[in-house]
Amino acid sequence: MNYRIINKQVFEQAQVRSVSDVVFTEEELENGMKLAVSKKDPTLTLFLVDVDGQKKFDVRWDDSSEVFNGWYSAWDNFVWCLSVVDTQNDKEA
Repeated sequence: MNYRIINKQVFEQAQVRSVSDVVFTEEELENGMKLAVSKKDPTLTLFLVDVDGQKKFDVRWDDSSEVFNGWYSAWDNFVWCLSVVDTQNDKEA
């Protein structure tokens, strides 16, 4: 596994049901709740965020950010980014 799960409970919940009932701390409301991070590039992260009262998923990498309504779209993007990180690291090795 080339990523580390940060919040296992919410990570697993997102895969099987709605995350609309997840409660955020004040800090998480401002910055998002980190769910997973790449082991090879700590700037690649998957967050759960609150956008105007709606829970969404945010894939952040370096200085870019892409917000998704659904888990599957966000997860596909995160996994794609992980594969790019792996490819970059293989070329550097």
